[in-house]
Amino acid sequence: MKTTNILIPTDFSLTSLQTIPALMQRQPGKKFNILLVNFLGLSDSISDLLMLSRRSREYEHITQEFMDECTRLARQYPNQIESLQTEFFYGNTVAVFKNYLEAREVDQIAKLKDYNCALITPNSYEPTQLLERSKYPVLTVQPFTPSPQLAKVKALHTIEEMEWQEF
Repeated sequence: MKTTNILIPTDFSLTSLQTIPALMQRQPGKKFNILLVNFLGLSDSISDLLMLSRRSREYEHITQEFMDECTRLARQYPNQIESLQTEFFYGNTVAVFKNYLEAREVDQIAKLKDYNCALITPNSYEPTQLLERSKYPVLTVQPFTPSPQLAKVKALHTIEEMEWQEF
């Protein structure tokens, strides 16, 4: 079975990760390489452009809580998630974005319904328009909400035993 390479826009919030379990539930037999991407416009500053390959400031926006949740999801769906990576996309044109998708062999884009990524840096932007203009298949999923499961718990005492206890 072919592994599907899927891009998920993220603002590195736990809410944006709800796309993953929703996707796993919607396509239970598939295997995925998941690329979590935050979108940044290019700066007009020449010095910023020269230092682009040495950027690490953006990675400061990825919290430990976010990384822990990524690890938990990868462990929760080991038969479906082959890889889970985070990246930044630098650019804002359709041509550059299509080149990016082709270079990473992305088959599909998945996003949460009615969810807009927060702008985490001054150069961040909401990617919805770019995704639509790229003409790549975009799968919109409802946020995953697990159904409550009742746990069976064995009581330590019966009701009769409780009535006989004196307080």
